[in-house]
Amino acid sequence: RPHHQNIDKHLHRIAKVPSPTCQHCHLREETVHYFLTVCPSYARQRHELQEEIGPRASQLKDLLNDQKCIKPLFRFIASTRRLEQVFGDVTPPSDDDDG
Repeated sequence: RPHHQNIDKHLHRIAKVPSPTCQHCHLREETVHYFLTVCPSYARQRHELQEEIGPRASQLKDLLNDQKCIKPLFRFIASTRRLEQVFGDVTPPSDDDDG
């Protein structure tokens, strides 16, 4: 189940981080679900995501499968800078760049 994959556990295994525990709140092991929908360290960014897409922001299935959530989700991820070390800038192009 990919949404339960432990982000920091995997990064710890490949020697990218020192611990599988969330590096930002230090409360729990960091899974995809925890990062996207729970971690209190990203409450401000998550609020912005909720303002943009409503209750779908708290539903991992919607975040990962609803086409209307993809750009807002990537904006959320980029705003947290959480995966920047591994993937670089993941900010999606603006709608103006689509044409």
